Amino acid sequence: MPAITDWSARMREMMDFVGLGPADLALVQDTAPLLVPHVAELTTAIYDHFLRFPEAGRFFLTGQGEVDQERLSRRKHSLVRWFQATVDFKVDAEFPVFLLATGLVHSHPSTLREHLGPVPPRFMIGTISFAQTALAQLLFQKMDDPQKAMLAAIAWSKLLMVQLDVLLAGYLAEP
Repeated sequence: MPAITDWSARMREMMDFVGLGPADLALVQDTAPLLVPHVAELTTAIYDHFLRFPEAGRFFLTGQGEVDQERLSRRKHSLVRWFQATVDFKVDAEFPVFLLATGLVHSHPSTLREHLGPVPPRFMIGTISFAQTALAQLLFQKMDDPQKAMLAAIAWSKLLMVQLDVLLAGYLAEP
């Protein structure tokens, strides 16, 4: 029988590993109101980025090679939901499972799109990197204090790395 993972404990362990502490989480909470109004813009930028790369963009095309606007709209809605859950971050029993389910959906496609295969994990990693960069840029644009903007960008980056660990767990089996 496979081992059952305590995902909340794993997230806390990763928080310790990357140095994500209470001061970082407070900065995330304090700066979230600056970022929330830009979530739709950020989401559009992420999906526009995917579409510029054929290997990533193919997951959002119809059988005729056109952008599947309905699928894209659903995915954007999911990304907005993820961002809101990130803003409301807490290490509880639900959030890690939400992240794990997201990773599993990407790594184990449904029968409706199994012909596409799994989303390569490099795109999950690249998406988090893209989000880190975009959030840092927004923080520097919206905050008057560059030192606090830097600290906030670091806090957000740490938080996204903690999440990436769980997102990739759907791809990787650990001994």
